[in-house]
Amino acid sequence: MRLAEFIRRLEDAPAAKTHDDAFALLADCLNAVEDEMTDIPFDPDAWLSDGRMYPPQGDSRRKVPGRDDLVRYRSVGHNTWIRANGAIRIASVDGQVFLEKPGADGRTVELER
Repeated sequence: MRLAEFIRRLEDAPAAKTHDDAFALLADCLNAVEDEMTDIPFDPDAWLSDGRMYPPQGDSRRKVPGRDDLVRYRSVGHNTWIRANGAIRIASVDGQVFLEKPGADGRTVELER
């Protein structure tokens, strides 16, 4: 239920224009959902055991080979890609896409060129 609400809010939010705007949008939406729908305090150090969902962190940032315009953030069960134009793609490690949000210019995350 919380994941679905997070995805709904991301879909409804205005498109981001840059990577940094998209990264902030993810954090703002997810933290708002968790603050409203749980009583679990924000404590990123407890991410493994507290039951709260957390946005991508800088230490999970991975380069995408051959793609200077794309960054991948690795999480336990999914990957989040953010393109320089603000596009966001969230997919499970087995490939199920949860969100494909275009950037402000209308372009999506294209994993293959």
